[in-house]
Amino acid sequence: MSSGNSVKEFPLVLIRWQDITSSHTGWIEQEEIDALKTATCYSVGWIIKEDKKNVYLISALVEHEDIWSKSFDTVIPKGVIDKTTVLRKRWW
Repeated sequence: MSSGNSVKEFPLVLIRWQDITSSHTGWIEQEEIDALKTATCYSVGWIIKEDKKNVYLISALVEHEDIWSKSFDTVIPKGVIDKTTVLRKRWW
């Protein structure tokens, strides 16, 4: 990304989402099944893209000599997102 202007438009967000967990490798009893839960995750970053299925998030933007780079990417399926909080719509 060569221009700093477009990165200024990325909203800075906090996304709370559910992730898969597994703690058993063998036979499991009903009481253990009843106690199974997903892990609640929190991701902070800039939404750089969004489509019908996913939110594309980065947690680092780097500017060096007016050239912008994106880093630390995460793709989160919309079906596992509990809440998205906009922390800053424009961040400078």
